[in-house]
Amino acid sequence: MRFIPALSDIVPYEPGAPIELVMRRYGLEEVVKLASNEFPLPPFDEVKAVIIAALDRLNRYPDGHSTDLRAALAAHYGRTPEQIVVGNGSCELLLFLGNALLELGDEVVYADPSFSLYPTVCQLHEAVAKKVPVVDYALDLAAMVAAVTHRTRMLIICNPNNPTGTYVPAAAIADVIDAVPADVLVVLDEAYNEFVTAADWQDTLQLQESHENVIILRTFSKIYGLCGLRVGYGLCSEELRQALDKVRQPFNVNQLAQVAAVEALKHQDQVLERRRQNADLRDYMAGALHSAGRATVPSEANYMLVGIEDLCHPQDKVCGALMQLGAIVRDGNALGCPGWARVSVGTRQEIDFFLDRLASLEPVARPTAERGEQ
Repeated sequence: MRFIPALSDIVPYEPGAPIELVMRRYGLEEVVKLASNEFPLPPFDEVKAVIIAALDRLNRYPDGHSTDLRAALAAHYGRTPEQIVVGNGSCELLLFLGNALLELGDEVVYADPSFSLYPTVCQLHEAVAKKVPVVDYALDLAAMVAAVTHRTRMLIICNPNNPTGTYVPAAAIADVIDAVPADVLVVLDEAYNEFVTAADWQDTLQLQESHENVIILRTFSKIYGLCGLRVGYGLCSEELRQALDKVRQPFNVNQLAQVAAVEALKHQDQVLERRRQNADLRDYMAGALHSAGRATVPSEANYMLVGIEDLCHPQDKVCGALMQLGAIVRDGNALGCPGWARVSVGTRQEIDFFLDRLASLEPVARPTAERGEQ
């Protein structure tokens, strides 16, 4: 069997281990999963009700145009349905962008480290990935602009950045948009936007509305608690939406995802409450880690990088040791952040469980003060 050459360099995405699998593997009765940046609470009760009501219609194909969902998103953001594209998670929309925009030798500019799907999009189309190193774990926007050439087709800004959690203000993004040629698509990947507590957290909406070469990607997977249904969306020009429609498969957003997302969008009061809860728990987790001498990177998302380099296990074995104790976190070695673990913000109980297991790996005879604080 012959495969395309590009596959030889692509590493399949490795998701976080399921809770049930870890429990069976290590004979554990309690496991918490803080590895995949999921929101720790289930969907809103109103969303669960519409999902149940839709079950008897699963013998029919979903609306291939996601008409009601696109209309709801358009009304929510002050757009037209023609300016809304939806996908099986925002990941699918990134793949659509590659299909519609990239050819052999084209360039894509993005930060390093950042979301792991970006290099895959490049590799599939034999495009050049121009990775711009982060500075103090934050995006170096000036260097990203400087990396743009006449072959650049996309510049991707992941904000807050995954895996570092750092945030760049909308005013700085406006400078990027003004600096790049109009034929370069600026992709604002804002999967974690609803967790941001900075005052300008919605200001990029105006930037997108006034620039044809900007698309904002968001998702219902995170704060809405709909990871299991996979539905993301993009705000973009009608021209770009028409192009993306040409490369998407029929019925790409399933029926339950569509009705759930339409209902979830109605409950912004609950979204804001979840945003507040996440911020409080994020501060609690960071404070507890600092008190224990653990370094963290300031985050505006629902996860943070936690320093693990000086623990008693070999550095690249720490996350495996935590998993055996029932705390599933993401190993920074796989994310381009050696010496760190990416830890999602869970419930108070889940955070305390993780902190307890992390403390059990500390060198026994080493005082807290010697470990330093950041």
